[in-house]
Amino acid sequence: MKKMKNFFVLCFVALALCISGCQKFQPATVELKECIADGKTMTGTAVITDNGGCTYFIEQGFCFSIFDTLSVSDVYTTTEVVNKSTFDEQFEWTFDLPMTDTVYYVCAYVKTNAGISYSKTEAVSTAVNN
Repeated sequence: MKKMKNFFVLCFVALALCISGCQKFQPATVELKECIADGKTMTGTAVITDNGGCTYFIEQGFCFSIFDTLSVSDVYTTTEVVNKSTFDEQFEWTFDLPMTDTVYYVCAYVKTNAGISYSKTEAVSTAVNN
């Protein structure tokens, strides 16, 4: 019994040392650089400005909706995965929109082992096709 207690104490000390010596561990920071809608096509570029000390990137992509509140899990938001299980400092997308003459709200996102990070949301208006 005493050996088991000593083992748990040793594990706890080792874990505490590992945690105290880690780099920062927070979601990555992503910035929406450009988003243009021309007719029914939207193109955009996003840049990861800080990896947050994370080493495992689950996915990178963008969200858009006609509503100004966006998240990957929101039922009113369309999510497009650009890269899965990769780390690219800059990623781009091209997407065919369902409607013209509409204002879409767009943001980029990055999922890492520390959580999900979103860029600022931008309003993008589509042009009317003649």
